[in-house]
Amino acid sequence: MRKIPTHMLVAGSAWAGRVISAVAGLVTIRLLTNGLGMERYAAYAVLSGLQGWYLLCDLGVGISLQNHISERRAREQDYVDLIWAAALVAISLLFVTITALYFISPFIAPKILNSFVFLSESEKTRQFFTVGALSIMIGIGSIVYKIWYAEQRGYLANIIPAVGAVLTVLAIRSIVRSGLGGTEKLHWSLVASFVPLALLPVVALVGRGAACSGQRLNRELLRPLIKRALKFWFFGLMAAGVLQIDYVVMSQFLKPDEIVIYNLSTKIFNIAFFIYAALLAAVWPVCAEAIARNEWPRVKKYLRDYNLAGICFICMITAALILLMPWLVHLLSPKQHLVVPTLFIVGLGCYFAIRVWSDTFAMVLQSMSFLRPFWIIVPLQAALSVSLQWLLIPQYRIFGVIMGLWDPLSLLLAGHCP
Repeated sequence: MRKIPTHMLVAGSAWAGRVISAVAGLVTIRLLTNGLGMERYAAYAVLSGLQGWYLLCDLGVGISLQNHISERRAREQDYVDLIWAAALVAISLLFVTITALYFISPFIAPKILNSFVFLSESEKTRQFFTVGALSIMIGIGSIVYKIWYAEQRGYLANIIPAVGAVLTVLAIRSIVRSGLGGTEKLHWSLVASFVPLALLPVVALVGRGAACSGQRLNRELLRPLIKRALKFWFFGLMAAGVLQIDYVVMSQFLKPDEIVIYNLSTKIFNIAFFIYAALLAAVWPVCAEAIARNEWPRVKKYLRDYNLAGICFICMITAALILLMPWLVHLLSPKQHLVVPTLFIVGLGCYFAIRVWSDTFAMVLQSMSFLRPFWIIVPLQAALSVSLQWLLIPQYRIFGVIMGLWDPLSLLLAGHCP
């Protein structure tokens, strides 16, 4: 009987985990929209939408470590010393970044949450710092996921988020049903949303690092790890300028109901897109090992097959959501009268189809640790995205967000792949 490829098993576990996480996420949205109301849920959405920026606090160590482990595995070499070094770096980053966030929160929070007048200055700072600190823990703790993916044990990286999602639902359910009101309910809803997803990977990373302790920390080992990590971090920073600027700009111009419409629609699309993203995450270390062995025909086949399958999948999801979106929005937010325009759904579908193309080529280039194209393309993308959203959102509202996110420059990535 033909053996199932390891990366397909990992992707399958990711899909199963995502089904659990998706169901939990939909239940969470329903609980929060009913429990918090329109304005407070909009504030919740903006604060949660900033998470992508905090995930950068690992400074790219996770991806760098994953590629280094894959390269050693391809040469059948031990890599315990790499994990020990990365764990020490991660714990140091955790304390430094959270401390820095504590001091800058009073200056940034009032600007990000400027339109939410029901929050006082001190409350804005508290909510901002709470989400930021827990998101930093998620980002740095997720280094352990990269270790598992490199070892082609990515199913472990899929179980923990699924467990965290279930715990999140239980925690939010208790908060919504409690006697808390107003901003206190918002605050503890944020805590309940992020604590399970933050603590589980951090504990796993500390445990994995402790299991590798006793290794000599070699500066010659740290130098290539950190040097490559910083290249990935710069790429991630520029990518955040493309993909994570939406909530920052929306918080300045859009009304709460518009933010909620955007949030619900993108969450539904993201659930579908994660099915494809999970496959890419699983095939990443396989590509890295294939590249290390110079198996280029195999890499080209991955590019061709996954691009075609991903774009077709997004087209089918878009067609289905055109029909099902009114029912889904009512299911998720029965107390709010929200209408998602059909043209907006089509625009999101086009955006995610472009994401399939760009993410697939980006995965191959990153698995090669070949980041030179990103140094030119991604800063241009970030500048274009920020400028377009800032100009278009005030005039075209939520349609301006999608118009600013469309990414024609990603087509250039294809020219840099083998």
